[in-house]
Amino acid sequence: MPELPDVEYFRKYLNSTSLHKKIIGVEVKNSKIIGRVSPAALKKHLNGSKLKITKRHGKNLFAGLSNKKWLTMHFGMTGYLKYYKNKEDVPGHVRLLINFDNGYHLAYDCMRMLGRIDLVDDLSGYIKMKKLGIDPIEDKLSFKEFSELFNNRNGSIKTGLMNQSILAGIGNIYADEILFQADIQPGSNIKKLNEDDLKKIYQKMNSVFKKAISVNADHEELPGNYLLTHRKPGEDCPKCSGKIKKQTIGGRSSYFCNKHQKKK
Repeated sequence: MPELPDVEYFRKYLNSTSLHKKIIGVEVKNSKIIGRVSPAALKKHLNGSKLKITKRHGKNLFAGLSNKKWLTMHFGMTGYLKYYKNKEDVPGHVRLLINFDNGYHLAYDCMRMLGRIDLVDDLSGYIKMKKLGIDPIEDKLSFKEFSELFNNRNGSIKTGLMNQSILAGIGNIYADEILFQADIQPGSNIKKLNEDDLKKIYQKMNSVFKKAISVNADHEELPGNYLLTHRKPGEDCPKCSGKIKKQTIGGRSSYFCNKHQKKK
């Protein structure tokens, strides 16, 4: 599933391809991905408008229109954007197609149909309605604020990191990576983590996201000591002489090293 670094890449991609171009046509290929707005209303408000600005909150991407509306995009498990001109470049599962006056098109592709497109007036109201927590990057989360989010909470630290009402943007893959770099097992109980543990998680969260964003979320371009390209049970740990283990935590497959990551 696209997580915070992936959606930040989509935001930069949208900035570099699609801003300030007049929209002359909108095609809703499958209305199942449309949220509260009707397909007709979506077409009406997009047609003749321009994408003027982009923002991201967690796993959600927002494009501000010249008519003051906001186009909202969530990418589900398989969603992404494709800007193209020629028919041979059309992606295979287009759900929404925006046509620009320069002859190019912006496709929202979502094979598994788990993403959502919507149109809203109030961005902060939308974030509140969706019960999204703090975005650790956009909101410049301090360590004090980070630690306070986990005060008096129970359950595994991985489940806590993935709770979108606490922190918006961390999913299964990057929760594992953050904890791998912080030397803490994902099944560790939040209540057993001390201030130093939380500080290390906070620091690694920031450094992992900074690095992932810098390489446009391309896992192959991440450092060799990252877990992301070693997520297989029995694989050699890229940081120590341990082995990668797999465990189900909070209903999600979790990967960690059996040696340098400690259970709290």
